[in-house]
Amino acid sequence: MNIRELFENRSGRVIAVFRTMLAAVFLVAFLVEPAAHRANFLIGRNLLGAYFLLSLAWLPVAWRSWWYDHLLARFMLVADALVFLAAVFVTEGFDADFTSPFLAMFALTILSAAFRWDWLAAARTGLIVTSLYVLCGMLIQHYGLPLDSMRFARRTFYMLALMFVLVWFGMQRREPQVAPISAPLDESDMAALLWRVVEYALTLMGANHAALALGLDEEPWIHIYVEDPRGREALRAGPDSVQAWDGREPGIHLFDLRRGRKIVLDHQGRPRAVLLRGTLPLAERSGIDAGIAVPFQGANSAGQIVLGGIAGLNADHLVLAKALAREAASALDRLALAGLEREALVVRTRGAIARDLHDSVAQSLAGACFRLEALRRGLPGYMAESAERAEREVAIVQESLRAEQGHIRQLISDLRTPTQDLQVRDLRGEIDSTLRDASRHWGVQIALDAPGAIRVPGWLSHELQQLVREAVANAARHGQATRLTVRIALAGETLNLHISDNGTGFAPTPTTAEPWSIRERVASLGGELGVESGPTGTTLAIRLPATLAGALT
Repeated sequence: MNIRELFENRSGRVIAVFRTMLAAVFLVAFLVEPAAHRANFLIGRNLLGAYFLLSLAWLPVAWRSWWYDHLLARFMLVADALVFLAAVFVTEGFDADFTSPFLAMFALTILSAAFRWDWLAAARTGLIVTSLYVLCGMLIQHYGLPLDSMRFARRTFYMLALMFVLVWFGMQRREPQVAPISAPLDESDMAALLWRVVEYALTLMGANHAALALGLDEEPWIHIYVEDPRGREALRAGPDSVQAWDGREPGIHLFDLRRGRKIVLDHQGRPRAVLLRGTLPLAERSGIDAGIAVPFQGANSAGQIVLGGIAGLNADHLVLAKALAREAASALDRLALAGLEREALVVRTRGAIARDLHDSVAQSLAGACFRLEALRRGLPGYMAESAERAEREVAIVQESLRAEQGHIRQLISDLRTPTQDLQVRDLRGEIDSTLRDASRHWGVQIALDAPGAIRVPGWLSHELQQLVREAVANAARHGQATRLTVRIALAGETLNLHISDNGTGFAPTPTTAEPWSIRERVASLGGELGVESGPTGTTLAIRLPATLAGALT
């Protein structure tokens, strides 16, 4: 274990080591400083010597016991402040500045309060210690002891300035920033993601034993994943056999099952030592007697991570565990969101395929039936006139079906190779080809009015061709139209597509005013659809954003 691993997220150890070093320096400096050899030499030696021994005795406590390190933290803070104030009487009257521990000791008290609690506790500690320091100076002067008033006042202002700086940095403390949990290669694999969370927790907290339990809203099961030096174990337990967490022990907390202790964060985010009541089923089942429990809540899941074997476990890990809980919940939410996106994609894909089949295959078959029915009814007349006319009509139907067969093959090809949808195509040319096929298929006259070439991606060209195909089919089948006009134009930030016919129109009822296939396709493109229908024909006015694909020119 390197130096960083020994002290990172372990402020109790850092404070204990700093206190011991500071006490040793002051003791040695006091013993060798000539100005110290006066009547109060024994008092200063005993004071600093006792403080040094107390600091040494505290080192193993801070190193090994998170419970006593937190429980006696206030006692040590008071001891630091008292030694600081007592040292004023011993060293303040001397000419040697080095023997006065005021600045370093004061910084120690402020930092201890800031790291263990918060900036408010640091501010209170600083104000109390500063006030007592001033009171000590007044007592020294009252009893006629030597005191350099200017130096004393200067140090008081130094203390106030240092207090404001340290408290300010304490106010700026933030939760540790940690890297997000990387998603598995298969983002739909729940088990792989939960193992990633377990590995992430072990690495982030420096643990060697981890257990994760997860319950999903839509499932009655509890998924449990355990990893320790012996290996891994995964199981699915019923809600009545093994509970993932105990509702009586909410929140992130350090725990010691054997001694019945725990440290929790209160509503202000400060660590608080309380007795552990009840049990931690996940910890007991996993064989973790002491460690940290980290519950987390996702959008559709709730779980808990229990970690053991953390070297130097202390209250600082509670703050780090908050980041762990946040990342675990975020990873599960991302997995749930990915599932919803896949489901939405499937729904959109099914809708798109349904529209394409309706606008192409279904309409083409309907058109073929339409022409064949007309041929069947007029067959006697055709045969009476000439067999050539009947053959010509059959050939038209065959050609229409052949063209539709090619269109279906193109749809299949586009589904297999979607990269073709990104190729830029000439909208005017492709619409013109589509209209020629539709005219031949439905036996109607269609005129195209377009100003010139309009370059669009392949997918957008396909969507517009399907719109035109469906509009022609509706006009011929339902409106008995014989002539249609299709106009395409760019007007500022809008692509306008107008399709008008000379059919009989339809009654503008809520169910028939807008053909569902055209309405859905226009809506999916973010456009607007207007329908005007009357006895002399129907007009569809479609407005699409000209920057829809960022490639319209």
